[in-house]
Amino acid sequence: GAAWDVFGDGTTSVRGGYGLYFNTNNQQNLIVTVTNPPATPRFVIANPTFPNPPFDRGVGNTIRPVQWDLALPRLHMWNVSVQRSLPASLIATVSYAGSRGTHLYRNTDVNIPTPTTNADGRLFFAAGLPRPNRNFGTIELKSSDGNSWYKAMVIELRRTWQQGFSIQSSYTLSSIEDTTQASTFFSDATNGTTVAFPEFDRNYNKGPADWDTRHNWYLNAIWDVPFARATHGITKALLDGWQLSGIATVRSGQPLTVFVQNNWSRSQWSPSIAPTSGLDRPDLAPGRTPESAVIGRPDQWFDPSAFVLQPQGTLGNSPRGAFRGPNLRTIDLAAAKKVALGRKTRLELRLEVFNLLNRANFANPTLIAFAGAAANEAPLSTFGRIRSTVTSARQLQLGARFSF
Repeated sequence: GAAWDVFGDGTTSVRGGYGLYFNTNNQQNLIVTVTNPPATPRFVIANPTFPNPPFDRGVGNTIRPVQWDLALPRLHMWNVSVQRSLPASLIATVSYAGSRGTHLYRNTDVNIPTPTTNADGRLFFAAGLPRPNRNFGTIELKSSDGNSWYKAMVIELRRTWQQGFSIQSSYTLSSIEDTTQASTFFSDATNGTTVAFPEFDRNYNKGPADWDTRHNWYLNAIWDVPFARATHGITKALLDGWQLSGIATVRSGQPLTVFVQNNWSRSQWSPSIAPTSGLDRPDLAPGRTPESAVIGRPDQWFDPSAFVLQPQGTLGNSPRGAFRGPNLRTIDLAAAKKVALGRKTRLELRLEVFNLLNRANFANPTLIAFAGAAANEAPLSTFGRIRSTVTSARQLQLGARFSF
């Protein structure tokens, strides 16, 4: 890292830095390997005859190997900022930050049939194609060939605590893309659309990460209210010692991926996926775009007519993470009064209001568009429906604290 006092008077600085960080192996990668032969072999036998099933026709079920030369994930990080002192004890900062992730852990089924290519360039899986290794079903490989790209512009204005007042405001315009998502095993993920698709073209899965939030704005402030400075007696006792604080959060919606529940592509892709995900992606209807596909209503976030079930045996062309979910707006306020009861005793009364404007901040909608059971089927009635919120309704909280 480096820092430069541009004018030599402490009013303007330029800073920059770079770091290279490594991660250690995830114990989950090691835990799942206990399901591999010879530790705990599992077999699927079609139409077994009891009590003597034909073990010679047994096919090993899912195994979860780890890449034999697994690399440690690494993250290159860098930033450059310009900071300037302003009147009223304000400090303004404009920054650029970026990172590049390599050797990130990824989860993929490497035992899927080899498709052919149609005249239109689409990959096609003919019916009945065998898996390359017929001794097993899914081979869910944990590998370290994932990548990520992050870039952001950050604008910050702050005033440190002086004369009973402080404020900080920060706006971030950012973008993060990757070819992996969240984890190498879906139960490790904290998001609803762990992306783990069959990979024939790395660009098919490259897209915004689930937590990609283009616009973020935060504002927080603390103020010792000066109402009682010119009052006396009981009025002063009632008004003196009040402090107001608040936090405002505004952010844009995060990326969404639309799914087909079943494996309509016939790729036999069958890894561990979250219940809110599907095995395929559908097509966008001709003439439709990701922007026009979003209606934005809680009861119908997506326009169902914007999607069609892709031709059987092919992968859908709707992009990963191309659709945006609900945004978030919330303001939390608190008022506190401190009352001195003696030299070492004090009573603090506190009123807190969460989600002051009582805004409904919705969670992501249902993302499964089609069942993937029959050609020309209609979208599911539940597609695009929002069932929950990410913040509570307005809440008021009263509290008292006695210190002695």
